[in-house]
Formats: sequence, structure tokens, C-alpha cells
Amino acid sequence: MHNQEMQERLNGIIAGIREKYHIPSVMVSVFKDGETFFCGGGLSNVEQNLPADENTIYAIASASKAFIATALCILCDDGKLDLDKPVKTYLPDFEMYDPYMTTHLTVRDALGHRSGLPRHDIMWLNDRDVTIYDIVHRLRYLPPAFEPRARMHYQNMMFTLACVLAEKVTGGTWQDFVTARILKPLGMTRTYLNAADYRGKVPNQAEPYRWQDGKLELMPYNDISHLGSCGCISSTVCDLDKWARLHLGRGVFEGKRIFSEKMADQLHCPQMIVKPGEMFPYSFDEIDFTSYGQGWFIESYRGHKLVHHGGTIDGFKSLVGFLPRDGVCFSVLTNLNRNQSPAALGYIIADLALGLSEIDWTGRFWDFMESTLRQGEEEVKKVEASLQSAPPQAHENAAYLGEYSHPAYGRLTVKDKDGALVIHALCQDLPLLPAGYDLFCIDARNEGGGYVPVRFNYDLTGAIVSLAAQLEPMCDMILFNKQ
Repeated sequence: MHNQEMQERLNGIIAGIREKYHIPSVMVSVFKDGETFFCGGGLSNVEQNLPADENTIYAIASASKAFIATALCILCDDGKLDLDKPVKTYLPDFEMYDPYMTTHLTVRDALGHRSGLPRHDIMWLNDRDVTIYDIVHRLRYLPPAFEPRARMHYQNMMFTLACVLAEKVTGGTWQDFVTARILKPLGMTRTYLNAADYRGKVPNQAEPYRWQDGKLELMPYNDISHLGSCGCISSTVCDLDKWARLHLGRGVFEGKRIFSEKMADQLHCPQMIVKPGEMFPYSFDEIDFTSYGQGWFIESYRGHKLVHHGGTIDGFKSLVGFLPRDGVCFSVLTNLNRNQSPAALGYIIADLALGLSEIDWTGRFWDFMESTLRQGEEEVKKVEASLQSAPPQAHENAAYLGEYSHPAYGRLTVKDKDGALVIHALCQDLPLLPAGYDLFCIDARNEGGGYVPVRFNYDLTGAIVSLAAQLEPMCDMILFNKQ
């Protein structure tokens, strides 16, 4: 399929996707047959009726991970870092919960999601004042869920660790290094590493939205710059086209070598197999041998090697990918919460570019999304039924009030609000609903967290001394001591 024909076909598909998913805007870049074209459209800002184009800035979320992974590989080229040396080589004070991983966690382990840690994302969601150094320090208090290197499990804070490594090795900020060695050589002039550098300051930036109760709602912008490059970068499809072409070129962009062939092999080749159910809650017959490299997913798609990474954050969903043996790369940026269109469009672009029979990826991901939504609603109904039939709580409200602390997760504060218990968590007051005796549930549905179980513990005198909360589903309850 010629590029012009493919562009027209994609524009029609995107229009249908935008209508089906209620997405304000979808922008796409495709590089094929040695040239780039852009597709899509819609509104970057619905309230102001501002159109989106290839220079509209979107949060790319976890597609940021490949940037810091590439930066560390450039430092390997410089002879300042080794992927297979322990992190402790470069950070002598580094410590993890597991003593073995304190000594043996390598840079490659950190970039390959094989540390044994589950996500523990509530840790940083509950404390917005942490720095990248605070997060790395708190790793020592976070229990693992798996044996190290036993399985791939997606983990944001390992990429925060990568930012700290870059700063310790270079003596400067990770942002300065990524800017000097990646953004400037590629001419990525509308890519921002900190939201504060562009939000409200430069024109043509997308706003985040969600489809809620049959209508489109503007969402607050979620600035996670304090986490580093695990998810804080914002960019455009015009800039991401250059980024994807750099990786398609195995480190070379328009004659300039940014990283070596040796490092391209580390970034783009499987380091950790992704077994069914370990990462993606869906499976399709066309996708085989999913794995993770260093900041990139790698899979066999209908017999073709496909390298990609998506990103999800409040009101934005993204995807960057390339077919290294077919000379094709692409990017997809959208401004609707949790929509599945970037994943669908990635496979649609691959089908069109490779001349394969078309598959209804839009319909497949829509069905998956609807099924997941129904399952979530059923789980909520079960919890609500148990709450309605729960026996009375064991103590008066006053016994539970106070501050509770954990060395990594920070503070939770239980308060009385108009005769009902609330808990200050995730930087806001959330209802704390009685579930019988000393069991409660945090109502975090509006934050996408459903109902979170909480248990209060008391000493031999009957005084409340701690609470345990299921803030990480893959670990035992996290224990907060009463202050």
C-alpha cells in the first residue's frame, strides 16, 4: 500500500475510532518507504475548540521509559556505566528490602522489570513531595512479591532509579543529559522532560479528558515530574517520529550516531520473557513471544518483529513502536483516559504497512475494554453487598482516629467528618467504610482503585496501635504504625 493510500485509510479508521471511543483527538505519525506522514485530528482543547495537529504536545507517560534506558546505554558507550554491574557499584548506599538484591541488582535488572518488586505505585501517589532520591531511598522498605529474575513484572520506580544512576554517573541532572545527548541532536524541540516547563506556557498543548456517565469531562493534569523518566515526558508525534526513526536506525538518525549497534542489541532484544498473564490481561493468536528488552516491549506480530512501548496516565494514552526488519515506525498520541485506541492503532498500522489482511483491532480492544469494565462492576457489587451485611464495627469512631505512618508509603490520617470516618490518602480525604469488627474499606473508586481493604490492630489493652492496608495487591497488607 502506497503512503498516500495508507494515510487516507488511516484517517478514515481514526475518525471511526474517535467516534467509538469518544476521544477528543488522536494524532499519528508513520514512517514508511523512507518518508513520514501524519494522520488524525480532533480537538486538543474541547472548551476552547482548539484543533490538534502533529505539533500538539501530549503527555506520553510510560513511553518515557525508553528515553532513560537509552540514556543509560549511551553512558555505557561512554564507558561510564555497565549494564551488568550491580547498581551498588555506582550507588554505594543503595539498599533494597531483599539483601540479595541489595548486592546483586544490576542496571540490566532495573531496566528489564525483573527486580522481584511489584508496582507499589501507591507509595508515590500518596506522597507528592518526594524526589527521585527519596524514592530510591524508600526502596529498602518495599517488600518484593517474587524471587529476583524469576518473572517480568512492570515496575515504575526502577526507572526512577535509572534517573538517579544517570545523575550520579554524570554529575548533572538526568534532564540535562537526555536533552544534550538525545533531544538536541534529534531536533526534538517540542519535547519536555518536566511539565512545569511547558504547561500553560507554550501554545498547542493537549488537555486530558475522560468519558464519564455519558459525557466528556476535563481532568486535572497529573504532573509526575518528581518520579523522573518512568513517565513524566511530554511530546508530539512530529518529535516522536524522529525518536522512533532513531531506534529503527539502530542508533543512527539522519547520519548522526547517537548510540552504538551494541547498545541497540541491548535495548531491542529480549532480556526477559513475558509469560501469559504477567503483563497484558488479553491474548491474541497473532501475537507470540512477548518479551521485554531495556525500556521496550518486543514481540512477534504475525511473524514480524515489533518493538513498542505505550503509556497511560490521567487523560492521556500513547504508543511508540517500530518494525525493525521492515523499515516502519510510528507513534500514536491521544487525550482520553484509559482508551485502548493506541494499542489497536499500533497493530492496524502494522497490518497496513506490511500488506497483511486487516483485522478489526478496534472492535477487539473495545470488546476487551467492555468486558473488563463489566468485571470491575461485578467486583464492586460483591464488595458493596458484603458491606451492607457486615456486622457492627468493634470500636467507636474515636478509637480509630489519628496518624499512621510507614517508612516508604508515608502517612495515612484517619479523621471524623460529620460523624463518619474518612482517611486522608492519595492526597485527599476518602470514605472509610465499616466492613465488620475492625475491618474497613477505603472507597477509592473515583481514583480507579475500587475498594481497598483496611484492618486495624490493637494491643492487649484494646488500644489501636496500627492499621494494615492492601495498597499493593501482590504483597501482604502494608503496616502503618499509629503515631
